[in-house]
Amino acid sequence: MIATDWLMVALRLVHITAGVLWVGSVFLFVVYLQPSAAALGPVGAPFMAELLGKRHLVDRIIAIATTAVAAGLLLWWKDWHDYGAFGDWIGSRFGLALTVGGLGAITALVIGLTVTRPNVQRLLALGREVAASGGPPAPEVAAQIGAI
Repeated sequence: MIATDWLMVALRLVHITAGVLWVGSVFLFVVYLQPSAAALGPVGAPFMAELLGKRHLVDRIIAIATTAVAAGLLLWWKDWHDYGAFGDWIGSRFGLALTVGGLGAITALVIGLTVTRPNVQRLLALGREVAASGGPPAPEVAAQIGAI
């Protein structure tokens, strides 16, 4: 029986756990941590530098997201082959729902890799530049930080 296949149970456990951690960590960061650091102004910069630079939060979130997507793709592939034909799989509500959800997760992961991570790296580099100068950021640097 497919529902009790140990590999499928393990993949589901990994997929669900990683998905919960991914969504939960992004929610915590976007709704609470980042706005709080922004409200603190310059005092929040060392906190964000610690969180994003030294603790590599974005890299950790991307690793969790990659785990969730990889396990989900394996589950999707197995479920698709249980339907026999790809058209039957996509034509079912179950297959269509999992496909749309999977495409959404893959899109979110790609955005994290191609937009979020490079922006965080640029922000950290600008922060190091400002810290090395010993004073307030130059107006153009402040504008770049604000834009990111």
